[in-house]
Amino acid sequence: MSMRIAIVGLSVEIMLSSPAVTGLASLQLFDPQQMRDNDVWMVRGMLERIAEDSDIEAVPLFWATALPGGIMTAEAYDMVKAKTLDLLSTAGELDGVLVVNHGALEVENLDADADSDFVGAIRALVGPDMPIGVSLDLHGDMTPQLLEAGTVFSVLRTAPHRDDKSTGYRAADQLIKVLRTGIKPKKVAVSLPILIPGETAVTSASPARELYGSLPQFDAVPGMMEANILVGFAWNDRPWTKCTAFAVAEEDASLARSQAVKLAQSIWDAHEQFILRMETAEVAEGLKRALTSPQRPVYVSDSGDNTTAGAAGELTTVLQAALDLGANEDIVVAGITAPEAVSRLVAAGVGAEVELVLGDEHMSRPKTERRVKVRVEACADELDLGGFQPYRSKDAAWAKVRIGNVVATFHAQPIGITTPEHFQAMGIDPVAHKIYVVKLGYLHPRLEDIMARHILLLSDGTSQLDMSRLEWKRLSRPTWPLDRNFEWTPEGNIYGDAS
Repeated sequence: MSMRIAIVGLSVEIMLSSPAVTGLASLQLFDPQQMRDNDVWMVRGMLERIAEDSDIEAVPLFWATALPGGIMTAEAYDMVKAKTLDLLSTAGELDGVLVVNHGALEVENLDADADSDFVGAIRALVGPDMPIGVSLDLHGDMTPQLLEAGTVFSVLRTAPHRDDKSTGYRAADQLIKVLRTGIKPKKVAVSLPILIPGETAVTSASPARELYGSLPQFDAVPGMMEANILVGFAWNDRPWTKCTAFAVAEEDASLARSQAVKLAQSIWDAHEQFILRMETAEVAEGLKRALTSPQRPVYVSDSGDNTTAGAAGELTTVLQAALDLGANEDIVVAGITAPEAVSRLVAAGVGAEVELVLGDEHMSRPKTERRVKVRVEACADELDLGGFQPYRSKDAAWAKVRIGNVVATFHAQPIGITTPEHFQAMGIDPVAHKIYVVKLGYLHPRLEDIMARHILLLSDGTSQLDMSRLEWKRLSRPTWPLDRNFEWTPEGNIYGDAS
């Protein structure tokens, strides 16, 4: 008799301070056929692994995702959760469940970690004995409830993320091992009081390179399933915002504990090395460097307004600084959220001249007053990206305008400009111009592959990288780097099957 493994999930990264609320309209929803056909994030690796065993049937049911943003509405969360549970309950006999989540989900009026609530609801539905495999982004958080709800876990090991397929594969492989052997994995986690923005944990640089690079050695220890590191989601003021080292062993709780403690200690020993290793500059200086750089194209990150971390993307600070440069070469400033401006620009149409007040749609920072005349070069009611993208394959209304030497794109909803196809869909060559400003932190892989130089701007905004400038009320203290020179040991910070 063949086994059947369901695949579901809700993968959204939430930044609580962002004004870009994540509601029903923000979601991209995948039905079973789309999950099979669209090369979907992490799901594709799970399907590949399951297909290797002829006696196992993959049962993709439903997956929801969205561009990172502000808090998810209760309405959106309740819809996804209820549909997921309904589909699982009516899917027929199942032997296991794979859950594709992120780890930094937050929901309005839910004073608990939402990923824990979601996976916990699946656990309550399927009962205590059915194995559940969970895949997560390394920028997520862990809680005792989430650790208890899952049976096995796989976490991304690269940032920028290049290993979603292999991570999904590992999650399915572990789950299949549990189903084949009947083992009861033991799980132990150690939480570390460290805030690590993703830009300080790029896995091509120290210390993340060495820490993540060591994980296969932990996995190779006889009796181990996997060890993983969650750097956490550093911008959220929550008690569970922490870095986590955790280990899952086949059956030996003491092995899981020793491995988790060893990994946690190695992270703590290196924690002061989690600093920005990439080229950084204040806004004006960074733009000047890019303009005078002998390399081209230069990609410049507006890190304080990083939509792929959850910021709203509405700030025009860097656009206004680009206008001040007085450059002769074209500068592209992409991905500004400005629904009112887009409505006017689309209505005016290609070729029209329109007066805008830059900054009048700022939400997260004070409005500015800078009147400019723009010429509309392209616009549409929808931005079709031609197939699956990490967040959405189709985005909202947009307009490309020219202001002197600056080309800017405005959007009716927040957007993550993460691939060359985003530029091409708007009629912009992604390598022909001198400077491209994107609302990111580190560059995503497809842009990283085409840039000649990258400069990260230390710009203001909800995703700014100076943690001390943010407001903290609920975060456990002491926490580095807000607090320094304090002692920490794994003891007292261990949970799971730690006996």
